[in-house]
Amino acid sequence: MSAAVPYRTRTNETYRTAAPARRATAGRAARHGVTALVGALALALLSGTAATASPANSPTRPGTETQRPHAEQAPHTTSKPRIARASLTADGTEANDASWGAVISADGRYVAFISKATNLTPDPNNPYLPDTYVKDLRTGAVTFLRDGLGSVRISADGRCVGTNAFGAHDLQGFVHDLKAGTRQALGSARGGSQITGLSGDCRYAVYTANPLHPADPQRIYLHDRTTGQDTLVSRPPTSEQYDMSDGSLSADGRTLAYRAHRRLGDGPDRDDIIVTNLRTGEHRQLDGSQDDATAALVQLSANGRTVAYTVGLDTYVHDLRTGRTIRLNKIQGRALSPDGGHLLYTDGNTEALRLRNLRTGADHLVATQGGAEPGALTAHARTTVFATPAGDLVPSDTNNAADVFVRRGR
Repeated sequence: MSAAVPYRTRTNETYRTAAPARRATAGRAARHGVTALVGALALALLSGTAATASPANSPTRPGTETQRPHAEQAPHTTSKPRIARASLTADGTEANDASWGAVISADGRYVAFISKATNLTPDPNNPYLPDTYVKDLRTGAVTFLRDGLGSVRISADGRCVGTNAFGAHDLQGFVHDLKAGTRQALGSARGGSQITGLSGDCRYAVYTANPLHPADPQRIYLHDRTTGQDTLVSRPPTSEQYDMSDGSLSADGRTLAYRAHRRLGDGPDRDDIIVTNLRTGEHRQLDGSQDDATAALVQLSANGRTVAYTVGLDTYVHDLRTGRTIRLNKIQGRALSPDGGHLLYTDGNTEALRLRNLRTGADHLVATQGGAEPGALTAHARTTVFATPAGDLVPSDTNNAADVFVRRGR
């Protein structure tokens, strides 16, 4: 694994390091760390409640606009949005257990999701742990990938799927190339890793590397699948021991957003949202929070221009080009559209899943009860994937379990 690039300058809230060399020699990968939260994460994804937990409601930051929601509007199209179930076998049989954690390729053809069902494909699976499946919405074919712990990621064309599973000693990230039929581990077998992002062409994968010693912090690495290089891309270590996690990568692999959580030191500001330009090595801190509210990254848009993150009970959407930040009161962002124009979210009052047009403020109801993941929207939010236990969205939903659905149209 390549060594950390040197810390060079800090000006206000902009940090600069040397840009990661794309062809440096591959070396040691990740170190030890995370298994305890796997079960809790899967349950949170299933119930759609994996939100930022904090009783604090953060104050408005300087230069931030508060967007007021408009009255919920009917769809713009003349026809109603169409909803279909994705967690089905190739012949249309419903799953015999719960499914969740869905993401969709940018072209809207492939949906990857996690399921405890044992009948989606004839492949032998583990009856005690969930597995990952990929549904071709055009042909109906279902591909079994196993590795159903944590979250799933998918490339723009659906060729590659990122999964997490138990490795030799800990949770480990993998990249499945469906065209080549390969499964590649990320990080070190002695440590652990979690894949959190893929570039649109599947060349680059971002993962969190867990340290071999619990006292050491987590770091984020960029893996080049063409050269085999692993490059440390999170900001340099400090005495405050920041854990770096939740890396979100732009489609071109040039921009990275992630969360930095301070483990040591005094003061209320324990979480930062960082954006790194992987060509120049510049690190920008976005949230600037100085209160006790927990901050978490929602997603970096595929075009690398917009970042959505939560602070306490609110969601913020920041335009990296203009510097404009929008605050959305008392809602929890779940996913950002590839162009950054729409936010999929839940609010604090109901379990409903809604889609916000960030340019107009218009809201559209997606489901009265549901959960969604980063990567749940296609371009311009024309298609949404989500999971819900509701049994009244499509006919013949009789499995009494959460299913994955595809909603086309706004």
